Formats: sequence, structure tokens, C-alpha cells
Amino acid sequence: MTWTDPASGLEVRCVAVDYADFLAAEWAVYFKNNGKQDTPILEQIQGLDVTLERGQETQKEFVLHYWKGDTSAPDLYQPLERTLVANAVERFAPVGGRGSNGAFPYYNLVTPDGGLMIVVGWPGQWASSFARDAGRSLRISAGQEITHLTLKPGEQVRTPLAALVFWQGENLARSQNLWRR
Repeated sequence: MTWTDPASGLEVRCVAVDYADFLAAEWAVYFKNNGKQDTPILEQIQGLDVTLERGQETQKEFVLHYWKGDTSAPDLYQPLERTLVANAVERFAPVGGRGSNGAFPYYNLVTPDGGLMIVVGWPGQWASSFARDAGRSLRISAGQEITHLTLKPGEQVRTPLAALVFWQGENLARSQNLWRR
């Protein structure tokens, strides 16, 4: 899918793959300057920005399973879990630009009906956020942590790749194996 701003020549292109054998998709968003002048400032670009809503108030909360990144310590890549109650916010980003330094962008979000694996391409200084509101919604966003730039004519940048694998049931091991496939 491609969108172009006729005034500036900025082209925004989303390249996506929808997997026929699994409830899975992946994509990256590209920004290219096809104009004759520098683009306006591009900032706060999120390749993934989605809001999920759970059912009635009596249903289970969202539970986020995630992994510590490389810490050069015995607990590196330790699996962790957090229940995302009302107004909870979990934010992840590596330290110092190395993509797995202290944080790792692989998540398994348990929802009342199953869940989804969420993976963010991790070269560079990515960041992701899971923010619960006071009601039933969870906003998930991910992209480059700091983006404040202009593109010169002909220049192009892209967001980190984002991938989602949806799963049903309560079997976390099965959901992990779906991702591996």
C-alpha cells in the first residue's frame, strides 16, 4: 500500500506479508522523499500502533509475557510476566543502541480468548509500549525510539519490521511453537 503527499512528495509505503497457513502478518513502513525539497520533520513514527479491547469487566486482564535482553549476567533472556491492570504501562527499549541490550522485543500477550505473539525488528534503537487505560483497552505501539528527521530528495528510511501471530486457547507452549513455525 502506498500513499503520497502531493504537496511535499513524501511517499509512505507499507510492505506487508499475510501468511495463509497461520493467523500471522508482518510489515515494515517506508518513508521516501520523491519531492524536490527536504520533507517536513518526521517524528514519533510507530510502525505498530494498535488498540485491543477485552470483553466485559469480569473477563481476565491482559497478561504480558516478555524476556529480559542481554544483560551479560546469569539472568539474561530471563522470561518475565506482568498482568496489565488498569492504567498500567510497560515500556521497553534497549540501552545504547544495541538491539538486545537489556530488553528484547519478543512478546506473548495473553488475552481473554487466546493471545498474540508480537515481535519488533530489533536492529537499532527500537522502543515498544503496552499501555492499559482505565477501562478495557490496551494500546500497543512500537518503532524507532527517537525519530526527528527530514529526508533529502531521494532519501528513504523505514520502521522496524513488525510481526503478529494470533493464537487461541490457553497453551503458551503452543503459541511459542506457532511463532517458531
